[in-house]
Amino acid sequence: MDTTTLIIIGVVVAVAVILLALFFVSRRRADRERAREEFGPEYERAARERGSGREAEQELRERRERVRGEIRPLPEESRRRYAEQWEQVERTFVDNPVGALEMADRLVSDLMEERNFPREMHRDREETARGVGAAYPEIAEDYREAQRIRSQVGRSDEDTEDLRRAIRRYRSVYERLAREE
Repeated sequence: MDTTTLIIIGVVVAVAVILLALFFVSRRRADRERAREEFGPEYERAARERGSGREAEQELRERRERVRGEIRPLPEESRRRYAEQWEQVERTFVDNPVGALEMADRLVSDLMEERNFPREMHRDREETARGVGAAYPEIAEDYREAQRIRSQVGRSDEDTEDLRRAIRRYRSVYERLAREE
């Protein structure tokens, strides 16, 4: 083989390697974007915790399958009962915002339990948020924020607006869990 042929073969191989690398990089980028769309902010949180987007995506998919596989639909009678309880939360808020916050937390926990969210999630609030986030990423942020505000009650000078924000977050979680099938 002459030098020109070797150079041409080398250039073709180099171009093929570069194109292959670009293909894998763009594919991974597309996978990451798809995971961001699918899991929302939960993907970023899991990626930070795991140190790898690929591991985060795998963990979220496994969690989602585990959680969704166990969740039961909410019977209509229960749906009505929770709606009545939520109305009581809102009425209580007027005179006792902290008490209403506790009622809202209990209602959401009971609703998750009745829907059969995995039991280990009920012992640890962050684990609950992770499980909910994998199955219902749009709910997890509201749940986390409500929990954050609730955890500050009694430790700081919470104002009624903070408590109102927490109640709105709990309402959002409650409404979505009550209607999700």
